[in-house]
Amino acid sequence: MKKLLLFFLICGYAFSQTNCELCVEQNGFYCGDDESNWTQYSPLGCVPNGLGGIFYLNDNWEDCVDGSDEANAVPTTLEDCGLYNESCDTVFVEIPVIEIITQTDTIVETIIETEYITEYLTDTIVEFQEIIITEYVDCATGLPCNSGMQEVINKSKNTGLLYDLNGKVIKRPEGIYIENGLIKYKL
Repeated sequence: MKKLLLFFLICGYAFSQTNCELCVEQNGFYCGDDESNWTQYSPLGCVPNGLGGIFYLNDNWEDCVDGSDEANAVPTTLEDCGLYNESCDTVFVEIPVIEIITQTDTIVETIIETEYITEYLTDTIVEFQEIIITEYVDCATGLPCNSGMQEVINKSKNTGLLYDLNGKVIKRPEGIYIENGLIKYKL
């Protein structure tokens, strides 16, 4: 197994932003990493310069204890943050190289089979005869004359109830129903 040696440079800003870099994002002035040089007007060491309409830079008030934010001070840049960062270290990391060995075998066989299929075709003849059954229909209801519906229709005139086509009382009208002697439908 082979091993490779890999070098990484790890600096303080590599994993998270420092207070200085956060201050640069706000266009502020950084008082330095020494917390004793910070005041309540320079939170996390950053003197605001325009963020939210607050301008404390060069306002004749010492927002850093040493007064470095006055006397024509300019906002801190990322290059200035290099002065405050930690020194870089070199870290050695061993990365193993994994070798994968695969072995393949190829087997070739020829199989020949003969299959005979016999098909029979049959035809079916169906004779169709139309049978017409004549049924008389009541002109008033549109139902067959011998269905017994006339009794249900007459019963609905007197009771005021709703009936289905089988003559059973229903609670609310659905589909085809009978009410007050009339056949009605509701979709």
